[in-house]
Amino acid sequence: MSFVNDLRVAVRSLARTRGLAVTVVLTLALGIGANSAIFTLVRGVLLKPLVNRDEDRLIYIRQSALPYPRSRICALALKA
Repeated sequence: MSFVNDLRVAVRSLARTRGLAVTVVLTLALGIGANSAIFTLVRGVLLKPLVNRDEDRLIYIRQSALPYPRSRICALALKA
């Protein structure tokens, strides 16, 4: 119930000062719009060219040899 009361008080106070409410809404809209524009620009210019679309040139590296046996690793840990 406290959240609903706080929300009512906030709406009433913004309704009383309409100039402040308009300024808040415009500031939020400008900030969100600028953030979206900058992210789109960075994604298009910097991040997209890094993705290689030529799948024939991609290489998959996989380790096939197992590391040291577990007993050797435990023995090395005990010596240290």
